[in-house]
Amino acid sequence: MRPWTTRTVFSITPSRRRELLEDAWKSGGLTMLGTFTDLLSNEEANEHVAEFVRGRINDVVNDSATAEKLKPRDYPIFARRPCLDTGYYETFNQPNVQLMDCVTDPIVEITKHGVRSQSGETLLDMLIFATGYDGLTGALTAFDVVGRDGRTVNEKWRAGARFYLGLMMEGFPNLFMTTGPNGPAALANIVRISENDVDWIAHATSHMGDHDLDTIEPTKQAEDAWMELVFKLAQRSLLSKAKTWYVGTNVKDKAQGLALFTGGFPKYREYCTAAIQAGYRDFVFERGRTPVAV
Repeated sequence: MRPWTTRTVFSITPSRRRELLEDAWKSGGLTMLGTFTDLLSNEEANEHVAEFVRGRINDVVNDSATAEKLKPRDYPIFARRPCLDTGYYETFNQPNVQLMDCVTDPIVEITKHGVRSQSGETLLDMLIFATGYDGLTGALTAFDVVGRDGRTVNEKWRAGARFYLGLMMEGFPNLFMTTGPNGPAALANIVRISENDVDWIAHATSHMGDHDLDTIEPTKQAEDAWMELVFKLAQRSLLSKAKTWYVGTNVKDKAQGLALFTGGFPKYREYCTAAIQAGYRDFVFERGRTPVAV
């Protein structure tokens, strides 16, 4: 759990700002991200903190070339996931540790004895893959999920994932998903999100049982309005400016875009609660094959 604040980077004196950054650096993990509220919305504030981190990397890593490769550049700091451990940078001072830059020296193939990059082969005893995954959408695009009129999820998502509240999709009745696309997902505590989502689904299905209803799905208008909000918020976030799985750049031919609700988990919960309190007016129901107004 990271700290939360309403303090912005330039709202305090330089000396106090430095003191807070030093304390956050010592704590490690996501502490620094929670020290200021505008790190993912204000480019100048983001660059100020990034420069502090670059300086601390210089202080820790002995080899200047290695230190330079480790510094966050060409993307906003924290738009890529930071290391959640302490002592990470000190590791590169060990004689048995060598940093390989796969951006400037791309991997060509995995060989019988190790990895071959453009500059040559590196021999390894063990190789641990951490090459990324199809985040948020892969669980539903890996096979054919078929909705109304034979339309599949892959067809619906050809230009990018579309969900309402990260919970349901128009055209796919009774298809619920927890921590799904266009919700806060990886930007908040997964357990808390899942608890919220499961409670919401339980309430929706209980509502259906109480009214003898068979299916539920959001209207196209509700889904469109939610996606408009998601896109509007994403344009303000620096998360979209880095090549990460957040925006789909790690999966070949995947539609690019920040498929996350960046308005914060508390606000997301308000939207979920509001959908219930409004009597599910943004959803359509059926009893048998007959549309029902509830």
